[in-house]
Amino acid sequence: MCVQNRVFGYLDKIQAETQLDGVLSALKDVSDDFGYTGFILCGIPEADEQLEELVLLQGWSSIWTERYLDQNFIEDDPVVERVRHTSLPFEWNEVSRMPVPLSNQANAVMDEAASIGMPDGFCVPVYSPDGFQASLSFGGEGVDLGADDRHVLHLIGIYAHNQVRDLLKAGQPRRPAKVPTPREIECLKWASMGKTSWDISQILMISQHTADWYLASAAKKLGAVNRTQAVAEALRLGLIF
Repeated sequence: MCVQNRVFGYLDKIQAETQLDGVLSALKDVSDDFGYTGFILCGIPEADEQLEELVLLQGWSSIWTERYLDQNFIEDDPVVERVRHTSLPFEWNEVSRMPVPLSNQANAVMDEAASIGMPDGFCVPVYSPDGFQASLSFGGEGVDLGADDRHVLHLIGIYAHNQVRDLLKAGQPRRPAKVPTPREIECLKWASMGKTSWDISQILMISQHTADWYLASAAKKLGAVNRTQAVAEALRLGLIF
């Protein structure tokens, strides 16, 4: 397939999607086609923002997400830091070749990603007219991108972000209603007993940040606006007793 047909094939599929799940599926196909193991489309948090509220689409390991949140890797992630200072796409390994050496903490983040099968990746910074900053980041190993591949992924990142933002502006929930994961249900169960995020973090031996993540994710899947409503919906559906 020529590059032009390849590009339009991906872009046409993304633009034709009218549901967020459809865009997620399209990006999973892209990730698989290029040899990556997963991806995330996410806003870049400012000082007063929480990362979990800015995740638009997630298509990689929940294990990595939990570890990332639990260790608060966002503070030292060199890929995120690079996104804050460039509009050009880049491979993750490029951050280690910058003039200023990576800190020990930044290297630790990269080592952690490598330990779960993502030693490298490709990141597309995206900026919207209203100033919202985001990125589409693919992770994996052994992916050899050519110049054409980088251009294709760059365009896909822009189109996917724009399509997701348009769907959100149209009033579609960030995530369609789905059944929460067992871990999310466990957090909802403890919340139904009046436990705070800190209490849940101690009971499940996770960070408070991660407990908040699970509760927020469960609420979105249940179409709830807060954890109280999420608990009520989970009780109604018989997910918790």
